[in-house]
Amino acid sequence: MGDYRVDPDRVIGVLASVDDAGVGIADAISGIDALALEGGSLSVDGRRTLSAAWGDFLEERSLVPGKLAHIVAASATAVTEATTAVVAGDVEMSVTAGEAESRALDDWGIDSLDAYTSGVYG
Repeated sequence: MGDYRVDPDRVIGVLASVDDAGVGIADAISGIDALALEGGSLSVDGRRTLSAAWGDFLEERSLVPGKLAHIVAASATAVTEATTAVVAGDVEMSVTAGEAESRALDDWGIDSLDAYTSGVYG
């Protein structure tokens, strides 16, 4: 079995970058809210058909940034928990990671990051 090491400072740096990118998601949520308000004034000859169509169009799309933010937050939490487990020496997690790495190579031909960065593949 391999020796698993994690650089917590590097993980924190990556998560901080993800957090910084989250500002764009927040901006998108605000932008959709603003577009929804602007669409409320759409009318032609007193008819609200265009406004209703605009509302329908945005209704589905307005959920996307929020769902994306939720997925990113859940993934960041999982990375944090996994990093903590490896740093704390969780043997079961190390074994599971080793088995997953071995299966990835055997089943799909995907080798470990160390193999790719060490020059084994060119």
